[in-house]
Amino acid sequence: MKEAQKFAEEANDKLREALVARKQAEENSEVETFRAVEMEQVGIEAAQKKEEEWKKEIETVRNQHAVDVAALLSATQELQRAKRELAMACDVKNKALSSAEDATKIANMHAEKVEILSAELVRMRSLLDSGNFWNETEIREKNKLVENLKHEVEMLKEELEKAKTYEAKVVEKEAMVKQLNVDLEAAKMAESYAHNLIEEWKKKVQAEEAHHLERSASVTLESVMKQLEASKDSLNDAESEIACLKENLGVAEMSMARQKGDREESEHRAQMAKEEASEMRKKVDSLISALETVKKEKIQAMENEKQAADSVQILLEEKSRLINDLESSTEEDEKSKKAMESMVSAWHEVSSEAREAKERLFSSQAEHQHCETQLEDLKLLLKATEEKYESMLDEAKEKFDFLTISIGQSKDEHLKLKAEWEEKELHLMSCMKKTEEENSSMEKEISQLVNLLKDAEEVASAKKDEEAHLKNSLKEAESEVTYLKEVLGEEKDENVRLKECLMDKEEEVQNIVRENEELRIREAASFKKVEELSLLLEGSLAKKQPEASGELCDSEKDYDMLPRVVTFSEQNGGGRVDKAKMELPPYQSEQHVEEKPEDVNTNSHDEALKASILVQNSNGGLKEFVSKEKEDDNVAESDCKMSERCKIGAKDFSPEREAEQESELKANNGGESCDQINGLYSKENHENGGTSPTKQQSQKKKKPLFHKFGSLLKKKSTSSQK
Repeated sequence: MKEAQKFAEEANDKLREALVARKQAEENSEVETFRAVEMEQVGIEAAQKKEEEWKKEIETVRNQHAVDVAALLSATQELQRAKRELAMACDVKNKALSSAEDATKIANMHAEKVEILSAELVRMRSLLDSGNFWNETEIREKNKLVENLKHEVEMLKEELEKAKTYEAKVVEKEAMVKQLNVDLEAAKMAESYAHNLIEEWKKKVQAEEAHHLERSASVTLESVMKQLEASKDSLNDAESEIACLKENLGVAEMSMARQKGDREESEHRAQMAKEEASEMRKKVDSLISALETVKKEKIQAMENEKQAADSVQILLEEKSRLINDLESSTEEDEKSKKAMESMVSAWHEVSSEAREAKERLFSSQAEHQHCETQLEDLKLLLKATEEKYESMLDEAKEKFDFLTISIGQSKDEHLKLKAEWEEKELHLMSCMKKTEEENSSMEKEISQLVNLLKDAEEVASAKKDEEAHLKNSLKEAESEVTYLKEVLGEEKDENVRLKECLMDKEEEVQNIVRENEELRIREAASFKKVEELSLLLEGSLAKKQPEASGELCDSEKDYDMLPRVVTFSEQNGGGRVDKAKMELPPYQSEQHVEEKPEDVNTNSHDEALKASILVQNSNGGLKEFVSKEKEDDNVAESDCKMSERCKIGAKDFSPEREAEQESELKANNGGESCDQINGLYSKENHENGGTSPTKQQSQKKKKPLFHKFGSLLKKKSTSSQK
């Protein structure tokens, strides 16, 4: 009973601690939720401030756009005014042209008369005097133009200063935007920190609940767990809503960035419009100056025409006066012929002056035509500029319409985002209220559970005895399980060891199979070579002519001596490899030495047997194969006999010079192969433990014999081929 009471007290203490921890977790969660709500409100206020700033900036852009539109309208009005002035100037020019034509006609009618020419000379002098006056007027006009240009430069400087101030404002706004981005990042960091704290408290609560559930076996706690899961679902829903809000914040940031890009584009377009307006103003000013110059030229032409009319009137008056003078002069002509002669001379002078005056008139007419062409060119330029300005105005109108549409769309999106944000705030508030209500209901349920736990403690005291029995049985079962685990571990170790042995044996079997396959391949290659050698020997014997029968007999004797010479080897069978190689043709022996130098020691015995069989088949008379070693004296005698027979064979088979050169070259190759064979033979002897000095001397004697034997074989093969 005392133990049951202690257990019940411990359970009560743990429940109290769990309740206290849960209350603390709830309080912390509430504090964090309030912090999150405050951070969201701060973010909302910052977003509202940003929106207000954006609205102000949009209004300023609109005002600037309106100013630009007004400037464009004023420019269009000025262009229309210039068009009207050009039309008036054209009318005046036409009138001046008609009057000039009339004046030219009158001048042509009265050009024949000398008095008119003299009067024109006087008028030309007066015109020269008046040219200085016109130069002074032109200087004054140029000074006025310079003053106007200075005024325009000052205006442009003021516009540049305005643009600089606007750029400074833009920089300040960009700094504000950066600060707002920093604030948003700080808010995000705070949100992430709050979420981390919530997750940590959730983990702690879950761990405590798991311990409580493990120690308590009542059914009522299951319902509590279900309710806790429901609260977790609500928390997950709240987290999902927070994530949605974050996504919406990201979307809002994207929209703000897009609006910023649109604003930059609108500013860029406004700057372009300003630049275009300034260019238009410059062009208008240039056109106005051109119109002024044209007007001045027209005024000058009118004045010239007036002067021409005045000169015509003066000429008419002088004509009447001259007629009267002529009448009086006719009366006086009779009196003085000398005066007539003087008049004739004067007449000639005046006629020359009249011709010069005509030429001047023609030049003035050409200048007048040039002025007309210039006026037509100016008309065309004005038309082109009018068309350009109209197209630019249309483009500016289209841009303005596009900007108004984009601003309207941004406003609509902003209103939608505001509505969504307010709806989400209301939803969050409702969720918070629901969680508070659920917490209150949970507290009530916990109080009920405490009462139920008291009842369960009484039941637990009765179950402790059963638990003791169960513990004993569990201990026994655990001991059995440990014993079984040890047995299983030993069996596993044995299985692993057996598997390793099997793997090793499998590897050994695979190696043996590979070695067998390699041996088979080598045997097949050696059989093929033996067959080829037999075929070559049979062909060489069949092609020999009957006249060389004696020589063939000598060669057969030489072949009979081959096994005796070659069979000299050491006791370990190392020399048998050299026999097989010496009995082969020189080109095949070289191939064999180059291709398989490593297999000489492994298959020496089999190759020696096959080589002995080959020698028996080629000579046709050998029936026994001597495989034992002989004494050193027999070796010396056989060497001497072999050298003598090789000399006889070399004398018998001496062809022409060309054949001799070829045979010597081949013999050199064969000698090299024999040297290789002797080198292998000497290596094998060295490996097997060294030889006696008599054997070394016999080996030294064998080397030239092998060279001669190879040359004999080469010569015979060449003779058989011939």
